[in-house]
Amino acid sequence: MAPVLLSVGELANTMQQKPVTLVRALMDDPVSKTPDSRTAMVLPASVDFDLDNEASDHTTGLPHSMPSAEDMAIYLGNQGITAKTPIAVYDTRGIYSAPRVWWMLKALGHQDVSILNGGQPAWEKAGLPVSEQQQYGKLTYQATPRQGWFVSASNVLQALETETQLIDARSTPRFKGEVPEPREGVRSGHMPGAFNIPFDSLLKDRHFLSTDKLNAVFEQANIDLRKPIICTCGSGVTACIIGVAALLCGATQVSVYDGSWSEWGADTQYPVVKDM
Repeated sequence: MAPVLLSVGELANTMQQKPVTLVRALMDDPVSKTPDSRTAMVLPASVDFDLDNEASDHTTGLPHSMPSAEDMAIYLGNQGITAKTPIAVYDTRGIYSAPRVWWMLKALGHQDVSILNGGQPAWEKAGLPVSEQQQYGKLTYQATPRQGWFVSASNVLQALETETQLIDARSTPRFKGEVPEPREGVRSGHMPGAFNIPFDSLLKDRHFLSTDKLNAVFEQANIDLRKPIICTCGSGVTACIIGVAALLCGATQVSVYDGSWSEWGADTQYPVVKDM
């Protein structure tokens, strides 16, 4: 099984030993509205995975829904990726949307996939080469979907009455309902009983914290990693940073609420609370 995280040095060594397809995760920042670097130079042997475009299902009316296994298989096959392709996912920002792409690939049943810790900034800081984008021939991707990686709103609603812990990756002001949500028509606040771990509290210098420090963050937030966890955020992207961190710390029952606050906050049938 491929490691969840690879350092720049580990990825460079792996690429000398076997062909690795690098997948560049792309997504504009929904809060600051800062666009991602879609035209910049890329790491060698890179293909794009654009969460704002074809890599998400926009028919749901939500920003970044997981596509069907069939649609994902077509998208990956068109990028020259098969279910056996060794993959390293990386971000232009360090760590931001790459964990979401990793999570989606794991949900498809992909085995040989890792995240480049520190992303493209760490790669370039190490003086390693970048290049222009390449085009790859179309191949066939055979998906073998796995249950449990993603859950729905109804799963979350049922979980409210159980020992499952809901962890919200949004900023504390958004979690507490102190500021408006960046998406129109979405209520402020959080799910009843949810814990708040802003995703950036798990990162330093665009890398994941060490496992010891990640454990300390979860402990400080009163999270029991032995119990089931559902991660949520604004649209199901930075929730995956929480999910990956929990897995790195040994948690085994971790899911991501795909619709996240974009769905929950917009639908009045779901309960919302604010911290006063």
